[in-house]
Amino acid sequence: MEDLAVTDPMLHTQFELSRVPQITNIQFWRRNGGRETSERGEESRIVHMRVIRDTHGRAMVVATHNTDVADSWEREGEDPDFFLQFSPDGYALGIDVLLYAMTH
Repeated sequence: MEDLAVTDPMLHTQFELSRVPQITNIQFWRRNGGRETSERGEESRIVHMRVIRDTHGRAMVVATHNTDVADSWEREGEDPDFFLQFSPDGYALGIDVLLYAMTH
């Protein structure tokens, strides 16, 4: 398993991502009034995106750590403020990974 650099082509398939966004889960976001995204303070402040590649360098597994990217897709109808804050970055990341996987 290796950390995925922000320069990796996977993060530039359709959208030009300069970082992997930290997306909190909606319940934590509500409890803290939308002020904080790191659910465990300093312990979870740094976001990681990691990949496992096969012997030909193709991504077989992509994993994120310290970010709840799925909440940016799942919660769009639940809270308009949460949607506006997190969904654009979450969708961009998901679409880039999906398009990369389908074309490589």
